Amino acid sequence: MTSENRGDESAPDQSTGRGRFSGRAPVAGPTPPPEQVVPWRRRALDQQLPAAGFPAGSNKPSLVYIWATMVLAAAIVLGFAVNNQRGVPPAVVESQRDNVAKVASSMRLTINHSVEDLDQRIAGRSPTTPDPELLKQVVANGTEWTGATIVETATRRPLATAGSGVPLELLPPALPAKDTFPITTPNGPALVRSLALDGSKTLLATQPLDMDELRLNPKARQGVFVITPDGKSTLMQGVSAVPEVHLPVAFQGLAASTSNEGHPIRVTEWVNRQLVVSSAPVGDTGATVATLIVADETGGTSTVQGFVLGLTLLALAVPSFLLMRMSLVGPVRSLLKQAKDNACGAVPTKRYPLRVAEAHRIARALALTSGDRSPPAAPRWRWRWRPTVVQGMAAATVVALLWPAAAVAYTLREPEAALPDQLVSDEESKAEGASTVLGKILNNGLQTVTRTSQAAEATDPSQMTPALEQELADKNRFRAFYLMDPSGSVLSSAGREPLRKEPLRGETGIDLDGETSRVPVVYAFRVADNGVATVGEFDIDYLLDVLRSVDGQARIVDEDLRTVFDSEGFRAFEALQGNARVAASEALKGGTVGMAETPDGEPALVAAAGLNKPNTVAPLKWSIVVEQDLAGLRLPESDGRRWTLLVAGAVTGIVLLTQMWQYYVFARPLRRLATAADRISDGSVEEPISPQRHDDIGALAMCLEICRQVRHTGSDRLGGASRLRGTEDDRTVVLPEVPQSGADAPAPPATGRADDQTDDREGRG
Repeated sequence: MTSENRGDESAPDQSTGRGRFSGRAPVAGPTPPPEQVVPWRRRALDQQLPAAGFPAGSNKPSLVYIWATMVLAAAIVLGFAVNNQRGVPPAVVESQRDNVAKVASSMRLTINHSVEDLDQRIAGRSPTTPDPELLKQVVANGTEWTGATIVETATRRPLATAGSGVPLELLPPALPAKDTFPITTPNGPALVRSLALDGSKTLLATQPLDMDELRLNPKARQGVFVITPDGKSTLMQGVSAVPEVHLPVAFQGLAASTSNEGHPIRVTEWVNRQLVVSSAPVGDTGATVATLIVADETGGTSTVQGFVLGLTLLALAVPSFLLMRMSLVGPVRSLLKQAKDNACGAVPTKRYPLRVAEAHRIARALALTSGDRSPPAAPRWRWRWRPTVVQGMAAATVVALLWPAAAVAYTLREPEAALPDQLVSDEESKAEGASTVLGKILNNGLQTVTRTSQAAEATDPSQMTPALEQELADKNRFRAFYLMDPSGSVLSSAGREPLRKEPLRGETGIDLDGETSRVPVVYAFRVADNGVATVGEFDIDYLLDVLRSVDGQARIVDEDLRTVFDSEGFRAFEALQGNARVAASEALKGGTVGMAETPDGEPALVAAAGLNKPNTVAPLKWSIVVEQDLAGLRLPESDGRRWTLLVAGAVTGIVLLTQMWQYYVFARPLRRLATAADRISDGSVEEPISPQRHDDIGALAMCLEICRQVRHTGSDRLGGASRLRGTEDDRTVVLPEVPQSGADAPAPPATGRADDQTDDREGRG
């Protein structure tokens, strides 16, 4: 037997018992009174509106501006207060440190050259050369070594001695195989070179630690000392600013120092003066060069000036902050409060006209959608002039920029500070020091060329390429090194392509090629007796490194006052201009020139020195000009100027940043929203308004959109919700299933027959 399943019968696996269910569920109840509807709408609206957290809120830019300005005001006060103590200007200390570093660099070049010459003599000796003959070569004329001794390495027993000998009792217990170290002899500091000749003998050569004559300031009681690793100091030039008994205290920690140092020392007995100590190591020899000067104290920055600048900054920042709040933050907050009330259907209170154009236009649209005819919607208020948000922001910007503009104008009009005499003297020393170092570099290059030329005379010049390449690899002073025959044909070469064009003038020397215009070509040359010339073209960067090591802009000028080299970039043979030209022309006449002011009486710091040491470089007729930027000197007045300009720049940056922030993130969206509000005020409520940002401007746009929908479709959209939910007291009943009648019964399932499909189509047709 089969049974038919009908739509009103239950499935076999389902319970057929149907009981009534009675419970509680949230369903729609009776319409609550208006005083309950508005809070529910406000709650639903607040859940939909974006929360304006940092940095989205319209009040954030103004807060960032005022807080940052307060920090800068405190910073400028603190900057002036920290540097208000009396003391030696930092510019004097830095200048002394730079000068002593140049002295040490010059000594290092001299020592390195003599050590290289000694090592090459020892390496090139014949194995059969007797010890006395070898020592005669070491202390021969033209070398810096004054004494030499060959000793047994194990017992230190002298085997041969030449010159002044070597004080063996001052040497360290273990003799190094190849090293240079300083000692202090009764005649002053000396340098000892130790070289192992073989497994049993060691060569010891000594020379006095000397330095070139320096330009010292007698008014500052300036003195130059050499300190050996054992802590002993020797006065080399000038006078000692303190008694000898106090020198160990002044030079404490400087023995065997590996870095440049400089600091002032306050002496109890001195009034308004301090002792300035500066030092620099002489290469890796272990010796240290130190200077002592007596420097005058000067006053620091003015604390009162710092407080005045800080207070005036705050005095102008507060009105600017208030203008920002009045033009943007205040209107947006007031408008958002009204918009939320209108979007919730609250009874409108008395509306007050807003004093910003965009806010007033939006408020007028809100008033019209709510049917209110208060002043914002009244026709007589519509055409009254009101400033826009941009105009208010522009006024705030002008007020905020008054302080940096006034601070910069006051600072730039303030006269430059007078330069201490010590700085002028130090600048002259820098020029002389750079001249000495450059002269030694050129002379060392000439000696290398001479030594190579002499070696080429004893061999085939065409086979000198390996020796030339070795010199280039060891010294890096030449860009091109080559030998050529009397006709100008290159026999051997190393390095890059030669740039020299003009013929050699004379038999030996250093010259500048006058026919090249792209770059200056400086070269050393020697013509041997057989007519073969050895030429070394100096590397430009190698020479520029000397100038770049000088503090300030350093230039090499020829006798025609053309720029040959410039530490800050140059065009070859460009005419020298300005104060540097005046100083260079005086230096070419002989001596060293220092300028503390221009011919017009303006402060300047320029020094020039002729390149005349050693004698081999004098024919070049060059001078070195060093020009210092006064803005970079660390004087109290300059520190105050720089600090003021720095804070003024920071204030300007903060003002522009916050105003751009307000304009692009808040003012422009508010203007677009005001344009949409004008359409609503004109009666067009069909076009929707979409919020562009998740901030208070976006919340304002959502509220205006709700009001537009209410005006267009009715009050169901108030609060942003289409219906209210019931309370827990409303009872919920699940109704039983009602049996369906035949007319409402569902159609039988399809069996796939053609007649069923036809009937189905007819029934639907």
